[in-house]
Amino acid sequence: QEELENDIKECGLFRNKSKNIIGTSKMILTNHDGKVPATFEDLIKLPGVGRKTANVILANAFATPAFAVDTHVYRLAHRIGLSDKKDVLGVEKDLMEQIPKNLWIKAHHWLIYHGRNLCKARKPMCSICFIEQWCPKLFN
Repeated sequence: QEELENDIKECGLFRNKSKNIIGTSKMILTNHDGKVPATFEDLIKLPGVGRKTANVILANAFATPAFAVDTHVYRLAHRIGLSDKKDVLGVEKDLMEQIPKNLWIKAHHWLIYHGRNLCKARKPMCSICFIEQWCPKLFN
């Protein structure tokens, strides 16, 4: 574990992450014949894997329609009026109801990109935003 901690030290929370990586690796080898599980239910049983990580794995590793809500997606969903829910699960459900299932994976990436680059937590760049005309303009 110490060697892994040194390798991932720059990631932050490296002690917890290294413990979870090792625990997850052991569970995958023992319980899943060395293959990453492809269901939400099995993924969230792995150490350190929660709802967001499970949805990211499903979408990106298995091309299974899923919608991961991170800080950018959560912020944007509220700013542009796609959700008013205060919990991640509520935001996730709101987005999945409003966005066609065949676009969930792409929409997740679009929202993250937009949140990181234009609709930032502080000082959103509304004047150059390409969706400004549809935005409720809560931050203009």
